[in-house]
Amino acid sequence: MNIGILTYHAVCNFGANLQVLSTVQYLRNQGHNPIVIDWLLDELDSRYRRTTPKIQYKEHEEFRKAYLPMTTRCRTSEEVAKVIEKENIDAVIIGSDAVLQHFGFWSRVVIPSRKIISYATPPMDQMCPNPYWAAFTTYLGRRIPVCMMSASSQNAPYKSYTLKELSYLDSFLQRFSYISVRDTWTQGMVSRITKGRIIPEITPDPVFAFNQNVNYIPSKEDILKKFGLPDKYVLVSFHNSNTVSQEWLIELQNEACRNGIECVAFPFPQGVEFQHPYDKEIELPLSPIDWYALIKYSSGYVGHNMHPIVVSLHNAVPCFSFDNYGIVKFRLFVNSKSSKIYHIMKTFNVEKNCFPCRSKFAKTPTAQQVISAILNFDKDSVRSIGDKYLSRYNEMMRKILNVISK
Repeated sequence: MNIGILTYHAVCNFGANLQVLSTVQYLRNQGHNPIVIDWLLDELDSRYRRTTPKIQYKEHEEFRKAYLPMTTRCRTSEEVAKVIEKENIDAVIIGSDAVLQHFGFWSRVVIPSRKIISYATPPMDQMCPNPYWAAFTTYLGRRIPVCMMSASSQNAPYKSYTLKELSYLDSFLQRFSYISVRDTWTQGMVSRITKGRIIPEITPDPVFAFNQNVNYIPSKEDILKKFGLPDKYVLVSFHNSNTVSQEWLIELQNEACRNGIECVAFPFPQGVEFQHPYDKEIELPLSPIDWYALIKYSSGYVGHNMHPIVVSLHNAVPCFSFDNYGIVKFRLFVNSKSSKIYHIMKTFNVEKNCFPCRSKFAKTPTAQQVISAILNFDKDSVRSIGDKYLSRYNEMMRKILNVISK
């Protein structure tokens, strides 16, 4: 079967690239023909061109050309429908990633502002209707199965949706033949929109099946040689220099060294974004495959973002998250239940290693506490839960293929 995939495949984001590659390879391994629908907004592409160094932007482009079978570029839902017809696509899988976002009227109210009250305008990919909400089905000349796979709403403030908005969103969810979500917050969102008619199963991010689906991951020996790394190293990565102090980073290095581990500054696609005292720094350009392998073979990860945590847990690598997600109330408090990072770490029984760094009143853990958490990480338990998570992923994919094949 020709199976279309709609997700954030073309962004300069290591995790987003890897999750779509995992889906592509799974479908290939099952004998299907995956086709990534190349929907990308000009404004989103422009933002990444503006914020990502040219050498790294090109690296993500080369990754897509090498690993992802893509359609021609689409800008609208109507153009998505046209490439579905042109490529004879039999079904579409939407996800994983934050493909189920929507900001309602009340969440867009900005107070205070220069006009006393103003309204924010989120990008099209964060508002229904768009192709992620299956808006393209309006323009199709035939009915095809559309499945939502391990979707995330990225902390969408669904509890403030009006009744009219809930009804409108429900009309789009009715277009799906199958829906699963990545976290409890998104599960609650779908349940609320559909008045309990759909309570979607919580299913894994495709990166949790990366080792199973992808057979060309570099060896540890090759990675250590390529990047000049010692056998034991901890990757440290922050989006800014405000989350922790230089003194904290120095103490982290000292504590790691006392345990035979070296701290290495680890980049986001925009580069290493924090000042650090470390001798080693992974430089750009960096391929998503090497990014994955660097985490896989490390002695630990400390820092921001979700997919480094996903890769760590998938490989039973110790990790400590400075959780930069979750809805912030009154600019002071973080609702951890809305954080996709907290949800994943709680699922693996390591939520004690998740610090809500956006909360104004949360006390930053000491460097000694973080290294202790890394050293005492229960790898066996995480590996066992990871095996169960992989089984859940495979069961999800079987359900999707069964729905598609009917």
